[in-house]
Formats: sequence, structure tokens, C-alpha cells
Amino acid sequence: MNINLRQLQAFVSVYRLGSLTRAAGQLHITQPAASVAIRQLEESIGMRLFDRTTRSLRPTAAAHEAITRAERILRELTELERGFDDVARRRHGRLELGASPAVASSLVPAALVEFRERFPAVAVKLHDLAPEDLIGAVANETVELSIGTPPGPSAEVELAPLIADRMCVICNIDSPLARRRKIAWSEITAHPTVTVTKGSGIRSLIDDTMARIGLRFEPAYEVSYLSTALSLTRHGLGISVLPSYFTRYFYSGRLAAIRLVDPVVTRSLSIATRKGASLSPAAESFVALLKARVEIGASAGEAPARRR
Repeated sequence: MNINLRQLQAFVSVYRLGSLTRAAGQLHITQPAASVAIRQLEESIGMRLFDRTTRSLRPTAAAHEAITRAERILRELTELERGFDDVARRRHGRLELGASPAVASSLVPAALVEFRERFPAVAVKLHDLAPEDLIGAVANETVELSIGTPPGPSAEVELAPLIADRMCVICNIDSPLARRRKIAWSEITAHPTVTVTKGSGIRSLIDDTMARIGLRFEPAYEVSYLSTALSLTRHGLGISVLPSYFTRYFYSGRLAAIRLVDPVVTRSLSIATRKGASLSPAAESFVALLKARVEIGASAGEAPARRR
């Protein structure tokens, strides 16, 4: 048995209107096409649905038995079609995304405000994830996408660059360091430094870079979160070593970012998605919005970020 949508539509229209000609007009097809659809449906189910007379079609007992189910199927298909259209037009849908704590508290909130203003009917759930969980949450479909700096690649997940930023010294704008254009990594040891604990990606980057130039890194304060490090820096307890984009979102206008050189070290943020999986319309819109905000921020000179 192979029943298609056109045959069901023809059956219901002919049953309700009692005429092939009127049914064809309602369906915007020719009368012969409507007749063929009814005949094919009857051949498929192996029984007559209408008794033909010279002037009309009369439903058979089988037609009376089937009409309620046929109409229900068409209603459900119409609802399904409307649902697809709502999702495509972002009038309905769901977006689950993950982000590392620093990204979730800096880059994401403003983007979510704009997203909710544009697509208020889309339900959004934000998961703040440890960097080592960004890949796994996408791979096991806990989230549709995640944003941050994963510790490494994955065969199941694709990484698309969002921001490639230089590592910088972050200090108060009234600090003498704020007037400089660049600072060598070797100069860090002359200043009290606030940083995150060992095991984080940024701390590993700092430790590895200092080791490369033959210096030991001994921070004055070690904290768990980048936002805490920036708060301590804002209160004058030490400089921080971070990508410059954080100054756009934490204490904007009160912190300065001075590029570190000798060597130049970059730190990238990526968008992680499952390989071979299409993003939902809601996720596509959020990614486009996020990228646009990053581009606007960079072109406006809010942070000295440069792409490689």
C-alpha cells in the first residue's frame, strides 16, 4: 500500500463536495488529475471509495469509515507544516548552547539580549561549562553548539574560529603601564600578577610562554575564575595576563590592555559544532549575530584584537 498526500486530499475533497470538478477546483488541479488520484487510491487500498453515477460520486461504506482518519491525518500534516515554518522563521524553536564561564559572563549575555529581542519565541538554555567539557557537550548533544577554547580537537566536533586575540597585560587605566603600546613577557616578573590556577588553558599558556623564555612565573594571586582576576586587577592588586577582548565586557573604560611581545602569543575562541550536523535556524541566527557583534567590536577598536 502506497498512499500519498495528493490522493488523501483528493479523497477528502471529493467526499465533502460530492464532485470531482469542485474538488479539483478546491485543490487547484485539473478534473482528470483529481479522477486519477481517486482511482490510484482505490487501487492502492484494493476497494472502491465512491460509486460512480452519471451525475455524481456517492461515498461507499469504506469511504464513510475512512473519512475521519483521513481528515485527521491532513490536519496533523498541516500542523506539522506550520511547525516547520515557525521554526524556519524563528517563531518557535529551542536553542541550547554552552560556553566557558568567562565567555558565558562576557561575550554571550549582550548577544543573548539582542537574540531575545529579535526572536522572543525561541526558548534559550545556556550551559556554562568547564573548557574541558565544551567538546563533550556538543558530541553527546547536550548542547547544539559551544563557545570557548577547548583543550584539544575531536573527531566528532568541528571548531570554527570566532576570535583570535593577542595575549595582553591588563591593568588599571591610571597605571603607568597603560601608557605603553607593548610590553615584553620578561617584564611581567617585575609586577604583582593575578592569574588563574594551574590546569586552566590560559594558565598553561602563560606558564609555557614564560618557560620558553627561561623565566619562572610566580603570581601574587591565583584564582579560579577570570572574572575574579580582573576584579582584583581593577582594585589594584596586580596586573592580569589575558586576551584583550575581556576588557570590552569587564570594567570597560577602566582597564587597559597592552599587547605582550617577545614572543607574540595568541589565544583563540572557537564555536564548536557536531561534524556533519546542520544547525537549527535558531542556532544559525545566534552564530551570525555573535559573529556580527565580534566584527563590530573589532572594527570599532574596542579591543586590539587581530585575526590571524
